[in-house]
Amino acid sequence: MARPMEQASTFRRPSSRPARQRGVVLVVTMIALLLLLVGAAAMLRSVDTSSVLVGNLSFRRDLTNRGEQAIVAARKALVSGALSAETTRNANLASAYYSAVKFENASSGIPKVLISDSAFTSAGMTVADISGDDVVVRYVIDRQCTAAGEFDTSTCEVVALSGDEGGSNWLRKPGGVSRPLYRISVRVTGPRNTQAYFQTTFSY
Repeated sequence: MARPMEQASTFRRPSSRPARQRGVVLVVTMIALLLLLVGAAAMLRSVDTSSVLVGNLSFRRDLTNRGEQAIVAARKALVSGALSAETTRNANLASAYYSAVKFENASSGIPKVLISDSAFTSAGMTVADISGDDVVVRYVIDRQCTAAGEFDTSTCEVVALSGDEGGSNWLRKPGGVSRPLYRISVRVTGPRNTQAYFQTTFSY
């Protein structure tokens, strides 16, 4: 009597691919998260740097505006203020921050009396009225002459102006009148003890 044939069972080893794939996905995810964190940190740092730069530019612009106000005040003193009379400009006038003789300059070209607080005080000068909001403004005016007294072309730097009052500027004759040259120097000190210097020349 023949026996029924038994079906041979086949055994397969479990595959390890799903576990390996899950490990690769985890590594990729961690790398992506790391890149996102680095990008976020870089973005925050860029925003902070931009804010600092904008703040510094605004602060610097404010100092520039204060310096321009000082220049306007100095020119006003020469044209219609305490220094409007030529006889007054022949001598020093500390109350108007004025010297009829050139100030001694530092290597930077700025008058030493403006750089040094003690020299500024010793010259009888005080802080200008335009100071405020923790910003200190100081300015000085010096006639570009080597000697006080009446204006003399041999001792003063001069600017040739036209004596012709009419017509356009380009039609006027040069060299009609010689006038002395005045220099306005400004120092602006901010609340963080940041200093800015400005200079201009003016003939009147």
